[in-house]
Amino acid sequence: MSAAVAVAAVALATGTAFKTTGFSAPESVLWDAGSKLFYVSNMAGSARAKDGEGWVSVLDAEGRFLAPRWANGLNAPKGLALAGGRLFVADIDLLAVIDVRTGAVVERIPVPGALFLNDVAAGPDGSVYVSDTLADVIWRLGPDGVLDQWASGDRLEGPNGLYVRGGRLYVASWGKAAPDFSTKVPGRLYWLDLKTKERHDVSKVPLGNLDGLAQASGGGWLVTDWVAGKLWRVSDPQGEAVLLASGLEGAADIGYDPRRRLIAVPCVRSDLVEGLWQAKLPR
Repeated sequence: MSAAVAVAAVALATGTAFKTTGFSAPESVLWDAGSKLFYVSNMAGSARAKDGEGWVSVLDAEGRFLAPRWANGLNAPKGLALAGGRLFVADIDLLAVIDVRTGAVVERIPVPGALFLNDVAAGPDGSVYVSDTLADVIWRLGPDGVLDQWASGDRLEGPNGLYVRGGRLYVASWGKAAPDFSTKVPGRLYWLDLKTKERHDVSKVPLGNLDGLAQASGGGWLVTDWVAGKLWRVSDPQGEAVLLASGLEGAADIGYDPRRRLIAVPCVRSDLVEGLWQAKLPR
């Protein structure tokens, strides 16, 4: 790693809570504190295949299967977000909307010109944001059902993981990606003001091909590097990155239970979800 990156490395500062197999290219995990369940999206093959073979699984709080194929008929589902009793799923070029009571897909919202919809985040006003990594676009679906291109351009650096907090949309970026997802400059963590859309960097220098993003207990952020298979904690606003875990093959969009400090990491390349305890590190 470049000496220019402000990184304090600690060897596996987390312990394993569970390691659940039986998935097919799991890309995103979402923790629902209300129901105490994990939702897991399964791409089931190619990340771009419109084949109807993808699904969403449901796990209990201990990482055990409750409904292996709770919602079916998706293509290559990725990011997940809950809003208004519905689960929003990024599915290549559309947002699939699932009724959480039944697991039925009740709506499919086309996103015009989308290349690779990736993560989804819900705001307190009911807005839903979705990133398109290859197109350098962030879309917003308003509470009124109107979809608009909320932000776009090279400055987004291949937006991937999203998280809304305190008038800000935090973004874990992949880096400017070619169609094969190769990058010359890796991504970083930054935020966009929800009113002005002005960008502010948390990572002062590029960190990696970032994917998952969650707010960490005790401050800062948890982010994954998909290519390197690493899990980081990034302090905010300092931007110092601390290595929490490595060897996570295709570490993607994490789910997080802040009460138990439990991180659920979907590992796309090894078809499993690994639960890790967040270490109590200094701020």
